[in-house]
Amino acid sequence: MKIAKADRVLSAESERSVARHLYSRYSTTLSESSLQALLSEAGCYFSEISDSNYTARKALNDFLLKHYPNEIIIKANFIDSVLLKQSQANVSIFELPIGDSRADLCKINGYSSAYEIKTELDSFSRLEKQLQDYFDVFEYVYVITSENQLKSLPDYVPENCGIYSYRQMRNCIHRFKLQRTPIRNRNLDAQKQLEIVSKVAIANKLNSSASHSKECLINECVRRIPPSEINRLFKLYLMTKYKKRWSHFKEANSLIYEIDYQWFFHNNLDPTIVY
Repeated sequence: MKIAKADRVLSAESERSVARHLYSRYSTTLSESSLQALLSEAGCYFSEISDSNYTARKALNDFLLKHYPNEIIIKANFIDSVLLKQSQANVSIFELPIGDSRADLCKINGYSSAYEIKTELDSFSRLEKQLQDYFDVFEYVYVITSENQLKSLPDYVPENCGIYSYRQMRNCIHRFKLQRTPIRNRNLDAQKQLEIVSKVAIANKLNSSASHSKECLINECVRRIPPSEINRLFKLYLMTKYKKRWSHFKEANSLIYEIDYQWFFHNNLDPTIVY
């Protein structure tokens, strides 16, 4: 059985509610038959069609793209519209833990950049702490938010923070505009950068034994190595650790549905195995 687009018009509120329910139940590893059942249970009124290319997964992906633009959807669109179109070679990273926060996206291309996404489904309640954490370790920091939320950005967003806005087009794709160019952050916290670097990488930098505690190695590195060199180590470590995952994701990108971008980045599998 193949699935078509929803054939019954719902109110915008109902569409958002149905999309939220579908997203909460969705998993990349669900089979086609399970996805068909999920659409049916959700009462979306999806109907059968003969187009063999329009599967339940594609129907669900398209429905979520249009009606539930959450962080996952905006992140996928930003990758397609911005990161994959940049000419400079870069390694991008999904969901990198930074201090008490987790950067939605990071990019290493000689410089380091962090991106925090705030959709219309989010609040700004945690943004101040998130930006503090990112500015401790990244040279460039950006906030990505909708055009509708631009005027609501809190005053504590630093002047050197870059800002992207987005809006949904008629084809459901989100377009992004750089509203403010970031200024390079040179006030980096070497110790916090090293907390992200592996113990082995720090020991190798010091020509020391990895048998020492990471805390001891970090303290020794901060004492002996200039901050600029620690910043280079930080970027090289992230580039090396995530290069293979990012390269695999880029190669498979055309085969991956937007709602599954993050899953495939972390699991590094061939989409044809999962789909």
